Amino acid sequence: MAGRLGVWTEVKAATEETQDICDMLKSQAEAKWTKQSYQIFKAIEYRVQPVAGTNFLIKVHVGGNEYLHIYAFQSPLQEGQIKTLLKRVEKHKEGDPLEPIKPWD
Repeated sequence: MAGRLGVWTEVKAATEETQDICDMLKSQAEAKWTKQSYQIFKAIEYRVQPVAGTNFLIKVHVGGNEYLHIYAFQSPLQEGQIKTLLKRVEKHKEGDPLEPIKPWD
């Protein structure tokens, strides 16, 4: 996940790791952010931002023409574990670009 500190990478195809992150965050996204249950929760593409840890922005297909953009943070002290789901989960359509927002927006 190397890259320049604080700079988001280009969009990449989802990997097994990004799907694992989605699997860990699915129940939190459903209960806290969207108040919906999803039978499909498939990572499509992602970007990362190296910080004191790693920020993830992942496009997730949740069925039909519905997608979520989820923000997650991986602590360097808990390698392999997602510490928290970040500020928001946004609802999107398939063709919407995976563009990060500022955390204070």
